[in-house]
Amino acid sequence: MNARQIINYLPVELLQKLSLEYNVDFQVKKLDGVSMFKLLLYSFLTTRETSYRVIEEIYHSISFAKVASSVKQGVKYNSIRDRLISINPSFFEAIFKECLQKFEAHLQPSSNIVSFDSTLVAASSKLLKNGMKINKKGDKRYVKFTMGFRKIPVYAAIFNDQHHLSEDIALGEAIMDYTNKDDDIIVFDRGLQSRKVLEQLCFAEYQFVTRVNPNIRYKILEELTVPTNNDLSSLAIKHDYVVQLFDKKNKPTKSFYRLIISEKEGSPLLFLTNIKDLQAYEVAHIYKERWQIEVFFKFIKQQLNFSHLLSRDEDGIRNVLYLTLISSILLTVFKNVNNYKGYKIPKIKLANQLEALLIEDIVILCGGNPQLIRTFYNSS
Repeated sequence: MNARQIINYLPVELLQKLSLEYNVDFQVKKLDGVSMFKLLLYSFLTTRETSYRVIEEIYHSISFAKVASSVKQGVKYNSIRDRLISINPSFFEAIFKECLQKFEAHLQPSSNIVSFDSTLVAASSKLLKNGMKINKKGDKRYVKFTMGFRKIPVYAAIFNDQHHLSEDIALGEAIMDYTNKDDDIIVFDRGLQSRKVLEQLCFAEYQFVTRVNPNIRYKILEELTVPTNNDLSSLAIKHDYVVQLFDKKNKPTKSFYRLIISEKEGSPLLFLTNIKDLQAYEVAHIYKERWQIEVFFKFIKQQLNFSHLLSRDEDGIRNVLYLTLISSILLTVFKNVNNYKGYKIPKIKLANQLEALLIEDIVILCGGNPQLIRTFYNSS
């Protein structure tokens, strides 16, 4: 799969339809919704450090002039900033959902493991008025992004109030808001410990796997047999219990759980799940898959400039989030279908291919032979 095939999965007709549906161009003469989407997407995929001034330079470049439906004179970085915060975030969210639906087919076989976790992005208190404070003496405020990840991001939520600093609250709300449960297995880390939230997940019939602290209080109801065969040689399963947990008031949970006690390199690892029909080693292996969302967070922060807030406005933050998710899906599918490793090199390859497509189009417009350009790139 090449860059042209990737880009064609989001045809202009679809973008224009969504632009009309969400009325993003009402009383707008410059920077229409489709052009803004293309501008931001092109910037995210071809640069590493994105700022409004960088985006301004890209907007006025020869390359982007060929990508966009129209480029207006006099567009400055502050115009781009103001337009970003004025666009209805539902427009970019709808594009994200279309992108998710179309590209999931290219990631077969699809996994039913959905990892949930949060990442924080900080800004100075002078710039970000609405945000979480972690250190009372510090000058930083934080925005929390909680996401669901299944090879590609499938869910995202933004929290900026102090209440959601707790992962019990943020992760709990995000998981309960995630609707595609069916046979999905939700995986999350020890940040979510609330017995109340665990009970809510059970009553809502979500299947989950998590880790718990060794000092967890529980009552053993039954001990299950631990099979000897496993593919995790460094992990030794000691016990597989059916248990009730105790809350802070020492009350037992209504739901029964499986508590799997294991050991790795001398350190105890405790897994908790409400799934009955998996072997203990399978549960441990499912939790291991959670690491993929950590890799994803590292990728979007290092390669898609998600380590800082391009916009400090609430709608602007939401728009940047969806553009980042869309960019990550496009790049992930490009990487997986072509069997590339990591994210850094595939991003460079995709950017080079995008550049080649633009040069081909410019050569055609100038009456040249695009085949010579293709030959040059294929031999390099």
